[in-house]
Order: sequence, then C-alpha cells, then structure tokens
Amino acid sequence: NYEILKILIDRGASLPQPHDIKCCCSACMLASRQDSLRFSLSRLNAYKALASPSLIALTSADPILTAFMLSNQLKKLSKMESQYCKEYTTLRDQVQGFSTSLLDHARSSYELEVMLNYNSDQTVWTPGDYQTLERLKLAIKCKQKSFVAHPNVQQLLSSIWYEGVPGFRRKNIIRQSMTIFRLCLMYHIYCIAYMVAPHSEWGEVIKNPFIKFICHSSSYIFFLMLLAMASQRIEYLIVELIGTLLDENDLFLLVE
Repeated sequence: NYEILKILIDRGASLPQPHDIKCCCSACMLASRQDSLRFSLSRLNAYKALASPSLIALTSADPILTAFMLSNQLKKLSKMESQYCKEYTTLRDQVQGFSTSLLDHARSSYELEVMLNYNSDQTVWTPGDYQTLERLKLAIKCKQKSFVAHPNVQQLLSSIWYEGVPGFRRKNIIRQSMTIFRLCLMYHIYCIAYMVAPHSEWGEVIKNPFIKFICHSSSYIFFLMLLAMASQRIEYLIVELIGTLLDENDLFLLVE
C-alpha cells in the first residue's frame, strides 16, 4: 500500500537488504544451520518487499536502474534456489512490468528521449545533443525484452532510423524504391563530402542511420561488382571488344 509505505518511510523505517545467496558470513551460516526453510523464506519475503513498485518509486532516485538491477538479481535467485523458481520468476515479471509501465507516462517525444538518454554520470539530455540511448542499451544488456519492445521505444527508434529521409514510411513502394536508388547513385558524393567537410550540409547527411546503411550497402555491392569484373578479366574483354569494333570499321571503310 503506497500510503502506508510512505508513512513508514517518513517515520524512518527501512528494510534490511538480504545478503548475497552465496554469502558465507557468520550470520547467514548460523541462520541456515538453525532453520534452512525459515532462512530461505526470509530471503523470499524480503525480495517480495523489494519488488514492490510502490517501494521502488518511493525509495529509489533512479527507478528504472533499480528495477533492472533487481530483475537481474531475481533471475539469478530463480536459478540458484530452484525450489522457489516460480515465485522468483513471478517477482521478476512484476519488476519488469513496473519499469515498462514507466514508459507509458511519457507524454511527448522529449520526455521519452530524456528518459532513454539519462545517464547518472552526465547532465540531463537536451534537444540537439547526440542520443546515446544509455537506458535502452542497459535494457538490452539486462535482457529487458518488454522494455525494449515497448511501442513508445520502437516509435522513437523508427524516427531516429529514418531521420534523414522524412516521410519515407508514408511513401508507396515505387517512391521508396526511387529514393533508395537515388541514394545508391549518390553514395560516393556523400562519402567525399564527409571526408572533405564532415560538418557541412552534405557531410552531415551521411550521419543519418538509414542513409549510412544505404551508402555502406552500395559501396559493398560496388566492390563485389569490381571483384566480379576483375575475376572475368574485364580489361581484356574491353580491349578485345574495342579491337573488334575498330577492325569492323576499317573493313567497312575499305568496302566503301
């Protein structure tokens, strides 16, 4: 209960943090020898309290990070104490649901970007800064699938991916193909512009993820074409073709 928890915390109440499951301190060893069942249940009950969304929201300065770390601990406990695997798995799903539900409170792209780019070691992200997506990277590292697959996160990733070609997803297949073909033909121009003046208007274009992907793919395809032409001795074929055309022209002139 949120209200009861708030009253207890305001009065100075605190919950003892359970020791690591592999802890070999004297207190853990004594409790385990006296009553192993009671010792295991005390750990489970402590994590039931720690996994409470109300408690995380009231006591943590960074609820998302706390939820991710607690989820990893519960996953580890579910493997170590297999007899309580179902209970720990349920708690882990509860913690993951809490961290994912925080994304539903983002009312704009700016709030979502601040949430996903937050880094405790740096200042708050502001519009125009490079998006590091530290929280999203941490979610992938901690295997928070529901957090990564949230519709708000996927919408933001899509907008970042197609940033260089606005309106690309609303075009039909023909116009999309024409846009991709145009980027494929101009990839060498973008590359040269980036090498010569990386901060110019043309140099900044290739920094967009979708355009960068198209340019890399085009350069790789062009390299494969050159490799295939070299394997077929294309220079000899060209010389032979030119020689054949010259011989035909000389023969035509003689006939005339």
